[in-house]
Amino acid sequence: MSEDEHLAIWLDTQLRTELDLRPSRGVSKETRLGPKTPRIILLEDGEFAGYAELRRVGGAIELATVVVEPSLRGKGLAHQIVQQAWERWRQDPVLHGTPLGGQVDLVKATHDDSGPEVVRSPLISFTRDAAMAAALVGGGFTMMPRKRRASRLWLWKSGFAALPLWTQICIAMDRLYRGVIFTFKSPKRIPHFIRNSRNYRLFVRIPETAERPPPRMHMRSEREGGVPADVMDQMEAVAFTMNDVETSLEDITAWDEGE
Repeated sequence: MSEDEHLAIWLDTQLRTELDLRPSRGVSKETRLGPKTPRIILLEDGEFAGYAELRRVGGAIELATVVVEPSLRGKGLAHQIVQQAWERWRQDPVLHGTPLGGQVDLVKATHDDSGPEVVRSPLISFTRDAAMAAALVGGGFTMMPRKRRASRLWLWKSGFAALPLWTQICIAMDRLYRGVIFTFKSPKRIPHFIRNSRNYRLFVRIPETAERPPPRMHMRSEREGGVPADVMDQMEAVAFTMNDVETSLEDITAWDEGE
């Protein structure tokens, strides 16, 4: 059995039990499509311990399908996933759809060897889990405040309204497609998502912060570190107590306002 098949079997098991995540496509499809998906894989003593996917959606890169082996939770694996996502986001031109080998202008018959500008899309993630929120904040993400944005089709307070309109539309279409899949393959997830839809929060790292190392470069346990007080309040968590991470909101505010 190949490593991709082993991973597909493990991932299939996790996705079938974690209602917050996308539904499993089945072992055979996960085996076939997995190598074509930008992903992060963590191993612990040779066994699969963590997994995440990175995908382009409406001009942004979404860190999604974050899975940690239940028996290994609390050991800081989510922080490692966020760390690797940051490194991939700022260094991998393929992830951003940037041509390799420089830009070629066939009209002018010129070739620019200066190399691709790698980071040009924000890195985003949605979660309602306090431990994952801690990992994201520790990885340099900012939890977006909930606002009303009539100009972006949001008439009620939502962190989603901070995203550019095209990104909102693409994510909404993705979630609608996922909802259709749920209807036929996993209907028990639909009440779960409806019940918890307001609890998901948006976390963002903008391109201007790409070269800024995450505040928590060293890997610490979620239980040891916890969640910043402001995040704890907004995530309705009660079991975490991390010191506030020193963060400036100037760049985030400018991005949020479309500047």
